[in-house]
Amino acid sequence: MRFQTHRKRKAPTINIISLVDILCILLIFFIVTTVFKKDEPIVQIKLPETTQAEPAKETPPTIIYVTADEKIFLDSQPVSPDQLGSILKTKIEAGAFNKLAMKADKKAPFGLIVKVMDAAKFAGIKNLPTFTEDAKPSGTP
Repeated sequence: MRFQTHRKRKAPTINIISLVDILCILLIFFIVTTVFKKDEPIVQIKLPETTQAEPAKETPPTIIYVTADEKIFLDSQPVSPDQLGSILKTKIEAGAFNKLAMKADKKAPFGLIVKVMDAAKFAGIKNLPTFTEDAKPSGTP
């Protein structure tokens, strides 16, 4: 009987699967952190510091209401659709308000909503934001 006296040593191996897992996790981490990186402007500005100034308070916008029964209100005052553009223009020139928004009933005629938007354009208002409600979850889209 012959016995082997010397054994060949097995070459050390590195488990590649665990290294690939770690590499994938690092890759995902770097992708996620660079996607949410905030864009920084080219021009760096350091603002002066003050102890006396107060932060500017956000003023609520003046609201144009359009009802389902074809009435228009500027805040709480009723306004005719034909006069709305000139009223808005005079109030903007007088500095009565700086922001404007619209709340329209979902059953309000679309033609009346377009008249309000045209009046805002006539007054020099380029953007007229509108209010909406969050949809309630239901079975139908």
